[in-house]
Amino acid sequence: MVLYTVLYTVLYTVLYTVCLLTAICSSRGSLVTTDLPDGQLQGYRLDTSSGNSLDIYLGVPFAEPPVGPLRFAPPLEKRSWRPRVINATSYGPACPQPLHFLQQYSFGKSFSNVDEDCLYLNIYAPENTIDPQQSLPVMVWIHGGSFRYGSGSEYDGRILASRGGVIVVTVNYRLGALGFLSTDDAVTSGNQGLLDQLMALKWVNRNIQYFGGDPSQVTLFGQSAGGASVSLHMLSPLSTGLFQAVIPQSGCALSPFSVYRPPHSVHTTTRNLAVMLNCSVKSSRELVDCLRQRSATDIVVTYPEHPNMIAAFAPRVDGYFLHDVPENLILRGEYNHEVRVMTGYVPNESADEIPDTFNANGGYDVSEYKSLVASWSSRYLHSHLVESAVTCYYRPSETDDQENVQTFMQLKSDYGYIIPHVQLASSLNLNGTNAWLYDFNYRSRNYPEPPWMGIIHASELYYLFGTPLFYSEPCAGDPSITCPQIWTSYQQWDKLDTEISKHMIQLWSSFAKIKIGKNSSMNIPNGDSWNVFDSSRQYLGIGDSLELRTNPRHQVLTLWDNFEYQSYYANPSNRCRKPSDPVLG
Repeated sequence: MVLYTVLYTVLYTVLYTVCLLTAICSSRGSLVTTDLPDGQLQGYRLDTSSGNSLDIYLGVPFAEPPVGPLRFAPPLEKRSWRPRVINATSYGPACPQPLHFLQQYSFGKSFSNVDEDCLYLNIYAPENTIDPQQSLPVMVWIHGGSFRYGSGSEYDGRILASRGGVIVVTVNYRLGALGFLSTDDAVTSGNQGLLDQLMALKWVNRNIQYFGGDPSQVTLFGQSAGGASVSLHMLSPLSTGLFQAVIPQSGCALSPFSVYRPPHSVHTTTRNLAVMLNCSVKSSRELVDCLRQRSATDIVVTYPEHPNMIAAFAPRVDGYFLHDVPENLILRGEYNHEVRVMTGYVPNESADEIPDTFNANGGYDVSEYKSLVASWSSRYLHSHLVESAVTCYYRPSETDDQENVQTFMQLKSDYGYIIPHVQLASSLNLNGTNAWLYDFNYRSRNYPEPPWMGIIHASELYYLFGTPLFYSEPCAGDPSITCPQIWTSYQQWDKLDTEISKHMIQLWSSFAKIKIGKNSSMNIPNGDSWNVFDSSRQYLGIGDSLELRTNPRHQVLTLWDNFEYQSYYANPSNRCRKPSDPVLG
């Protein structure tokens, strides 16, 4: 069994349970109404432990329902709903996705509200107690989930908003084939999910002022597929002017899973899906018309053959939203230079992807290790050459089988996540864009997962969204139902956990508050000055304490800096190259 499930067991259970609890208690807050140009929204107001109030609007529609002829089409702007008042006190439906996966790890109830009419966002707007005359910075969250799972309502923005002094917006977008299917022509060009995100950003730009937000101070942040999404918006001319900062976390435009790259095509995957659902592939029009007659459930649970380094349906170069593969756009400097970037990763990103078929010694012997590396290398056209080059830098131990687990995990983490973030931060700074790099390496003393897994994909999200701090929060201001009751079902949070959460919230919200300008350093909670990732190669380690470090993953950068993600070729070599030589590509 692949331990991919561990991440979502934790993530969906913890984060969504907060949201579920909030929804249960929401009726206990006082109702508030906001008047927008398109109509009125009725949300609710909570009092927080921070001493300020928080207005929450849930299930706010930002586009017309993408159903019927709008399935597989770009989103349409939401029409005015006057004189009706929209009840925004409960979450809108999640977009269609394989429910069995989410229900298995959310007590079987959390995701029962799923519908193709799913383009909704949620707003957490705190009272500005420092300067009521000033608008607040805005942080728009794009969720992850392999472009196939997830929902904005998994992430409760209360703590980040109230303690960070920012407005938090969480967004739904279409997933899987409904969000990224493409016929590679004008019939369905693809990237519907990214265009949904773009429509949400346009909605925020037009309307966030009515919630006390500043449309000229928007930070776009996201994790995993969400991190890839936010950095793709930085590369798209369509998104220019809609945000001033981005935070790609554990996934970015340079990650191998961020877009389809040659020689692979989402069009091929689309045809595979159509055949599985008994649709004609004679023409694009016939294919799409047929798939519009199939149920959304049939479409999202059918998983066609596809390249193994990317989800079946994911972003593509369409010549409209995205004009070229990300590495080429960044190399040529064809992206929005007016934004600032904070990006980073956790050390053991791929722990949840490691096969737990350990031997009697609790690991992999040399033969087992080499077999796993050979399988991993099979994605490349000259796989045996890639395997040879990679093994030079990630050598198996002859004597320590458990060490081989860590080495294989490091290989996958470096390839899929860590090195792309290092390369992104470095490339942007070389092009004159200020980019900061972090490494989140904190593991709670009470963390329930096996020690060998280390700090896994999405670990930082507990602390960013204030999970340990819910202990001090009354549920919707009702002292009879307190949020700590729910957390004991997962793990206990101690004083250091709460301090790390406070640090994360302060770091992220402080970055969002930087005024437009060419700041090359930012102050961090311990008083140090954190510099951009320029020739100094400085980055921030977020662990038991905050620590400025240099030269992340320098031992293997010789390999990856010469690795061409887009070509999947290797030079004919069976030796480790000298640092000055190209290795791959």
